Amino acid sequence: MGAGVRHALIAFNSSENPYKTQLFGIGLNRCQQLGRAATDTDTTIEPVVTYVDGKLSQIACGREHSALLVERLDGLTHVAVCGSNAFGQIGLRTTSRCAVDPPKLPTFEMSDLTPLDSLMAPGESPVKVQCGLDHTVVLTSIGRAFAMGWGADGQLGAGPKSTTGDGQPVLVSGLKGAPLTNISSSTDFTLALTADNRLYYWGNAEYGQCMTGAKIDQVLNPIHVPFDFGTIKDIAAGGCHALVLTDDGRVYSCGYGALGLGPGTIATLQSTHIEGLRDIVAIFASTDRCLAIDSQHRVYSWGLGNAAGRLGNGTVGKNAFEPQLLDTCPLAIDSSMLALGNDMALMTAIVS
Repeated sequence: MGAGVRHALIAFNSSENPYKTQLFGIGLNRCQQLGRAATDTDTTIEPVVTYVDGKLSQIACGREHSALLVERLDGLTHVAVCGSNAFGQIGLRTTSRCAVDPPKLPTFEMSDLTPLDSLMAPGESPVKVQCGLDHTVVLTSIGRAFAMGWGADGQLGAGPKSTTGDGQPVLVSGLKGAPLTNISSSTDFTLALTADNRLYYWGNAEYGQCMTGAKIDQVLNPIHVPFDFGTIKDIAAGGCHALVLTDDGRVYSCGYGALGLGPGTIATLQSTHIEGLRDIVAIFASTDRCLAIDSQHRVYSWGLGNAAGRLGNGTVGKNAFEPQLLDTCPLAIDSSMLALGNDMALMTAIVS
């Protein structure tokens, strides 16, 4: 599953033919971000259904584009992309742009990101993909990261000459030490974790979400974040905030907004422990809201912009400055099958 800005994708693999994946898309499809040609309307009334040749292992969604990890019959994994390429965020050299309303020019339907394949070393393959608002980051099996798309705030992590997207994936530069093991991005910055527990950051940091004690307009090359609170288990990059989970189940927050630290602390330049969370196993962040799942498969939610009840806490209009336990009982939520977007969240229960 994957959720972005007003659209989401859900994949279903058949046991009879695991290499033929049924893909359901909901929400906006103005730029074919659901993997199918756009219609005369911006929003689908019913799920859009398409089929992908291969087994999907991950889905990521941005503002108007989507990216998927697809394992083909030959055993090789590729990144498949669809949607707007207005800033090069789907990594294809093309002049196609997002269609106007009503749509007049088609953009790309689902297509393999072949330029990335040509940049990888023999035996190297993509293992994780993340979509920011208008850029995409791919983690590979040897711990490298490639980025493509809009880079005005350093989203590509490749220096001052990479601040505009041209549709060509670029290698994120300046990462030192052990290879990367994880990446996270949802808006206009990226967090990355190495095998030796080093945390890196690049992109927009004007709200101090880079956890260095300072506000930085543009982080054009990855910077090392000094995190001294234990071994890092998970990372989550939001909009004006960042989350870090340690292996003892503690969550740390930094930046601006509903940080989970209570209404009295809406800004901090240092990683700060969220007291209301314990025994957490997974964290998620989007533009201005967060989710966390504990060892008992319970879900906590906090954030801003609850006009449509998108925080899931049973209220409408109220912001949540501290984590609130959602009423998912008796269901146990699968932390590996959860997608948090800008306007929606998708959760899957564990079936015994």
